[in-house]
Amino acid sequence: MRSKQFQREADMLAPISEQAARLLPGRDIETLFEVQTSAGIPDIVFVEFNKETLKEREARLPSFIVNFADMCVLLTLSTTLDETTTATALANKVPFSAKYIGSKILPRLTECGYVQKQSRGRWQLVSQYKSAAKYIGTLEVKINDWRSGYSQTLRHRASADESWLVLASCHSSQALAHREWFERAGIGLATLHPHDGVDHVVNPRVRKSRQSFDIYRELLAERAAHLYCKGEVSGTIGLVFGADLTTTTGPDPRRSNAAEGLQARAAVHSTSA
Repeated sequence: MRSKQFQREADMLAPISEQAARLLPGRDIETLFEVQTSAGIPDIVFVEFNKETLKEREARLPSFIVNFADMCVLLTLSTTLDETTTATALANKVPFSAKYIGSKILPRLTECGYVQKQSRGRWQLVSQYKSAAKYIGTLEVKINDWRSGYSQTLRHRASADESWLVLASCHSSQALAHREWFERAGIGLATLHPHDGVDHVVNPRVRKSRQSFDIYRELLAERAAHLYCKGEVSGTIGLVFGADLTTTTGPDPRRSNAAEGLQARAAVHSTSA
C-alpha cells in the first residue's frame, strides 16, 4: 500500500496501527476503530485492557455499560456500596428523572450484575465497578485538514488519557508552524510518511490519574471493551456524503476480513520494534 502520497484518510489507518509500538512504547495495545466517545468518533482508539477485569466481565454477560445514563448512575452508586438508596435520591445527583432511573436504568444495572433491589423502591450496589482499561488513547487522522483535526482531537481528549492528531507528512507544514497550539492544549501531533512511518512532533500531556472514575473515559473504555469481547475491531463505519470512503489500495483494517491480517502485521512490527 506504500504509494507516494495517501489518497484517503482510510489509507493511513493500517500504517498507523502497525506502528502503535512507536507511538506508545511499552504498552500492550489493542487497536480499534470508530468507537463512539461522548463528543465524536475518533478514527483510532488504542486501548491497553485490564485483562483480568475483562475475564470477569465475560463470565457474566451482559456486563458492559455502553449507555451514558447508566454510567452516570453506576458511578454515583459506587459511593454508596454499603447503603441502599432510591431513584429519587439518585435523581438529585444525576441529570435524569427518578421515573427513568427507577424504571429503566436500575433494572439494566441489575441485569449487568451491579445492582440488586432490596425492597420496594430501594436499591443497593452489590458489585463495585472496575475499569476495563489501563490506558486509552484516541487518534484523529487527517491528510491535510489540520484545523478540523485539531478541533476534533480536543473534543476527544475528554474521554482519553492521551489524544493525538496524525497528519500526512506531505501536508503537515501548517500544523508544524502551529505546534505551540498542541503544546498548550496538551494534545499530541505526529506525521505519517508512506515509507518512513510515524514521526513524533509534539507528545501529548497524559491526564493525571484521579481518585474517582471519569464518566467520559469509562464510557469509552466500556464501549471499546464491548467491541473487543465480541471479536469486532470497529464500530459503525459512517458514510461521507453518501459515499463509503474505504481504502484506495489494500484491505481496510476496519473491516472484519482485514482484522486478522492487520493483527499479524502489527505483531511482527511490534516484535521487530
